[in-house]
Amino acid sequence: MEDLSTAAKLKDIPLWAFHGDADQAVKIEDSRQAVAAINAAGGKAKLTEYPGVGHNSWDNAYQNESLGAWFLTHSLD
Repeated sequence: MEDLSTAAKLKDIPLWAFHGDADQAVKIEDSRQAVAAINAAGGKAKLTEYPGVGHNSWDNAYQNESLGAWFLTHSLD
């Protein structure tokens, strides 16, 4: 999220970010700042950091057994 001033627009959207701390494409600090800004605006964003993982954090994210249950707790209603 380049413009953190837009974080309030995301506060009502369920967000769970996953980021490897060895990511060379996107700095982990960007995800930390975005999640903090969304939460400061009243959101409930989550961030899971994977030590030693690069840009492919999705491999770890989709192995997280809690992710499927988290998806099912949200709807478009």
